[in-house]
Amino acid sequence: MGRPAIFPFGGCALHGALHTAAAIPGVTVVVHSTPGCALRAGLSAGGGRYGAPPGLPRIAATNMADKHVVFGGTSRLREEMKNALAVLEGGMLAVLTGCPAEMIGDDVGAMVKELTAQGERVVAVPTAGFHGPAHEGHARLLAGLLAQLAPAPTRADRPLVNLFGIAPGLDPGWLAEIETLSRLLEGVGLAANPIFGPEGGLASLEAAAGAALSLVLSPWGTAPAEVLAARHGIPVLVADGLPVGAEAAEALVRRLSDRLGHPLDAGAEGSLARERAQQGWRFDAVLERLAVLAPRRVVVADGSLRAGALARFLAGTLGWPVRAILTDSPPEGVRAPLADTGLTCAADRADLARLLDESGADLVLGGASAAAIAAARGLCPVVLGAAPGLEVLGAGLSGRAGAERVLAALLLALAPAPQAALALRSRAPVPPVFARVAE
Repeated sequence: MGRPAIFPFGGCALHGALHTAAAIPGVTVVVHSTPGCALRAGLSAGGGRYGAPPGLPRIAATNMADKHVVFGGTSRLREEMKNALAVLEGGMLAVLTGCPAEMIGDDVGAMVKELTAQGERVVAVPTAGFHGPAHEGHARLLAGLLAQLAPAPTRADRPLVNLFGIAPGLDPGWLAEIETLSRLLEGVGLAANPIFGPEGGLASLEAAAGAALSLVLSPWGTAPAEVLAARHGIPVLVADGLPVGAEAAEALVRRLSDRLGHPLDAGAEGSLARERAQQGWRFDAVLERLAVLAPRRVVVADGSLRAGALARFLAGTLGWPVRAILTDSPPEGVRAPLADTGLTCAADRADLARLLDESGADLVLGGASAAAIAAARGLCPVVLGAAPGLEVLGAGLSGRAGAERVLAALLLALAPAPQAALALRSRAPVPPVFARVAE
């Protein structure tokens, strides 16, 4: 008999939905749940004792008390929605429900219908924590919004591509990944529809219905892509994670080009050739330093978006044995195919610690949480991501630049910089008087 997950990575479904909503400019959230639910989301995102983390806006909440659980909380929700709309300047109100509200069966849909009948822009999405991990909340919210919003005309002069499967606030460097993929598509004559971050927002959310294709980069992008396919007939292309390195990026854009019937012109071919040449020149300068190191037994512990792709890049570039452990608890429906490819899943920190012990690895790559667990077990950690709560400042792994960051992080962890080593060897002996002071 399995055990329940304890403190899963990223928190529960409500926490993931909150991070996702916070990354869509123009969306304001009302949490219909007890006070601790929204506060816990802030703590999980690195907000510390003050709750609200950097980048997470103020969240309205019904703060359900005992009497609301006993007698129902719909009247409290109606009051809070009207309060929020009174100060909301444009945009849309999104009502996210927590476990207590869904367990007692509050009729949230009826409350929302009252306001939409008055012309207000309000949607409700069930995001209780018992629906699954944080990434599940991301997928549920995005699919729920796309299922309820009316489509808007698309004004892009190039084929528009939706980017799904990158979870804001959960996947390290999520904003950098969106920006890198957007530039990659632009370089071959396509336009990205990011939805999240400063280039996204309500307009991008509404324009998703007019896209030429939805690109799914992780299992968490499947649900929103399927909503658009069912409602508007938008085709779906599933990628196997982020494209780490110039070759993977080129393979992805050629698949997009073929699927869209959008041939690459001379300019696009030239851009891809330059990326290959740039990467080759840089790799020649550093791979020899990695080659002299003994092959390491590597584990990549990360989410579905990055782990498999990063493991393939490392194995293909360095020839080292690499194993991938997924820390985002991917949907049950995709676990069997993932297991067939050698991927395993860790439900929580204790599970990851056990899998690391069993792996025989001596080098672990991943986000800050995985790296901390590896370091505590005496393994060499390589952190690939920003500290919790600072993901918007982190760099990504996509494309040539992402691959270069991976190699740089490996060299910093495994081999001292020549200048630093030389300085250590040539350092003059400390005079006795200073040595005594130092003691």
